[in-house]
Amino acid sequence: MDTSLVTSKQGRMRRRAQMAGAVLLLLLFLLLFVGVILGKLAPAGEFARWLVAPWEHTLSASARSVHDALTAPRSVDALRAENERLRREIERLTVEQVRFTEIEQENRRLRALLHFAEAHPYYSIKGASVVGQVIGRDPSIVVQRLILNVGELQGIAVGMPVVTDTGLVGQILRVHKNTSEVLPITARESAVNAIVQSSRLTGVVRGQDSNTLVMEYIPLDRPVQVGDLILTSGLGSVYPPKLVIGQVVGVQRHDYDMYQKAFIRPTVDFRRLEQVLVLTDFRPDPEIRSFMESLEGEETGP
Repeated sequence: MDTSLVTSKQGRMRRRAQMAGAVLLLLLFLLLFVGVILGKLAPAGEFARWLVAPWEHTLSASARSVHDALTAPRSVDALRAENERLRREIERLTVEQVRFTEIEQENRRLRALLHFAEAHPYYSIKGASVVGQVIGRDPSIVVQRLILNVGELQGIAVGMPVVTDTGLVGQILRVHKNTSEVLPITARESAVNAIVQSSRLTGVVRGQDSNTLVMEYIPLDRPVQVGDLILTSGLGSVYPPKLVIGQVVGVQRHDYDMYQKAFIRPTVDFRRLEQVLVLTDFRPDPEIRSFMESLEGEETGP
C-alpha cells in the first residue's frame, strides 16, 4: 500500500477530528454562556462565569450598541414631539397669563369705580369705556377729546360731568346715538371753578393742552402751598362740588399782582384712561349748556 495515501487519509481524519472538536467546544461555550445568562447553571456558576467572563462584557456592549442604534431614531423623534408639545403648552400658558392679568387689572379698575359710586350714593352714575382719543399733532398736547361708548340711547346729554375714582375728567361736549365726546379739563377751552382744600381760596382752573393745569384768579389773602389739593367749588353750576381736580406743583405769587397763580398736576392720568363714570343726574345751568353747545357748533362748522 502506498504510504502517501495512508498519510493523506490520516491527515484528513485528523483535521475532521479537530474541526469536530472545535465545533463541540464552541457549542459547549455557547450553552454555558446561555445557561449563565438564563441562570440555569447555578451549580457550575463559578466555573461558567470564569469561562465566559472575558466575553460577557464584549457581547453585552455589542448588544447595547445594536439596541441603541435601532432605537435612537425613535428616541429623537419622541424628543422632538415632546419638545413641540411643551412649546405649545408654554404658549397656551403665556396667553392665559396675559388674559388673567388683563382681567385682574380690569377688575381692579372696576372695583375702584364701584368704590367711588358707593362713596357718592347721591349721584346717578353711568359707567362707560374710553374707546378713542383725539390727540393734537403737537406732541405736548395730552388729549383734545375723549370718545366714550355711550350716547343718547344710554341717557347721556351735553354738559354731564365725567369722572373716575381718582378725580375729574371733563364734561360731555357732543352726543351721538351710541357714543359721546368729552371735553377734558386739560383742553384750553375748559374752565372749572375750583377751591383750594386747605385754605378755601377760590379760583378758575384752565387747561393748557398739557399735563399741567393752571389755577388763576386766586386771591392773595393766604399763600397757596405746593401739595395742596384742588377741588371743584360748585360755583356756576358747571360741575358739582368737591370733585378732586389735582394737586399744586408750583405757585406764582407777586405782591404787585392782584392775584396769585398755581400750577396743578391732574390726579387723572389722561393717557391711560380706560373706564370712566358719567354723572347723569347733574345738568349744568341752561347758560352753561348753551355755551357747551356753542363749542360743539364751532367744531362742526366749516
